[in-house]
Amino acid sequence: MKKSLLAIAIITSLASCKKSFLELTPPSAITTDNFFKTSADAITAANGCYASLADANEYGAGFEVLMEERGDNVLDLDISSGSGTNYKLAHFIDDPSNSQLSLTWIDIFNGIYRCNTVLANIGPVKMDSATKNRVRGEVQFIRALHYFNLVRLWGAVPVLTTVVSADQALQLHRDSVAAVYQQIESDLQFAAANLPAAYTGADVGRVTTGAANGLLGKVYLYEKKYNNAASVLQGVINSNVFSLLPNIASVFSTANKYNAETLFAVRYASGVTGQAHGFWFTNGNNLPTIDSSIVKAYSAGDVRKTLTDAIKPTGLTYTGPRKYVDVPDASGLSGEDFPVLRFADILLMAAEVLNEQGYSASTGTGSAFYYLNLVRQRAGLTALSSADRPDQGTFRNEVYLQRRLELPFECDRWFDLVRTGNAITAIRADAGKGSPTIDAHRFIYPIPQSELDIVHNAANFPQNPGY
Repeated sequence: MKKSLLAIAIITSLASCKKSFLELTPPSAITTDNFFKTSADAITAANGCYASLADANEYGAGFEVLMEERGDNVLDLDISSGSGTNYKLAHFIDDPSNSQLSLTWIDIFNGIYRCNTVLANIGPVKMDSATKNRVRGEVQFIRALHYFNLVRLWGAVPVLTTVVSADQALQLHRDSVAAVYQQIESDLQFAAANLPAAYTGADVGRVTTGAANGLLGKVYLYEKKYNNAASVLQGVINSNVFSLLPNIASVFSTANKYNAETLFAVRYASGVTGQAHGFWFTNGNNLPTIDSSIVKAYSAGDVRKTLTDAIKPTGLTYTGPRKYVDVPDASGLSGEDFPVLRFADILLMAAEVLNEQGYSASTGTGSAFYYLNLVRQRAGLTALSSADRPDQGTFRNEVYLQRRLELPFECDRWFDLVRTGNAITAIRADAGKGSPTIDAHRFIYPIPQSELDIVHNAANFPQNPGY
């Protein structure tokens, strides 16, 4: 399906720097058939899979529009830039021709192509089985994350686990949401069983078993498989590998990357060509980007509120949330990592699933109240008990609130609103967006029109209803 499903992964360009000057085969002729020879080659190819997540149309910038501006934490009042491409997405007036939708779709499937290329070629590589399965686990985690984002953005999508030809791509169909989740679960289960608990040195930042289980727990939560989620999340907590940092601001410090609270982050590097990113949630026209509704949601004494302050990066004119304000490099870019999954999220998910299994007034270690209170107290708030949240419904709403206050600008809010059934109410109440009325079909995005035009088969590859 043109570049979106079949573009050759940039493994060739990533790998060529590893080849000796004495190689008889010229670098321009490096292909998947002659590249995958050693364990170093396989790891280099896996690094290309990691790099796909950092793309400008994924965690580099595109996701902040599709996953945060769509919700009620972030404003986009810039109706002119890019012919209003992002503005339309933020205000529910987008359509299948929106360029950001097609760019993100293409880049995610290119990332999946990279993963499938590694998995298809790693088998014959001479390396010990434990390392080979570790690399497979890393790549399958990344593929699962790609698909988790796809299914939440678009619903039913093609499930690709092999490299397909151009002719095969034209015959693809949209697999069911259930089938997509089944593949995600399978990939994460393999990853969790074959990855180490931690790394050292230059390998810090690679996927661990804790990251795989943490994401699997999140997937189970979205599927409302509460028993499975509770078991997996409890395992992450009991591993004692991760913990809350005393000061939440230090979680996002570029001087404290991959700290004890980070399960998985997309890595960037300041001052390195191609490895830095533009500042997140800023606007070149000096328009506000932080929705007043998130600022007002914090109670007095909540130390997390300051992370939503609009701050100017040093030497620059625009503002962004303090959470992500870094010292810019010479090109005015940032090297801050994007936090995909951190321990506070694990604790809040554990509290949620335990409550969904059945409300309990216990505040003892391992209870829903205990996990909720760990997050609240780190934020400077008092611990709660059954006297404050006396039933399942009030506890559930408290968890939803704490998720919003703890995780703003981390690409969770819009998805949380949708999965909890609160999207229409929250957006209707958001004065910053003009309190728009939205329909349920906008809980997922339209399939890019360019993809529909290429496949040209409404039976196998239909548009999402309502668009």
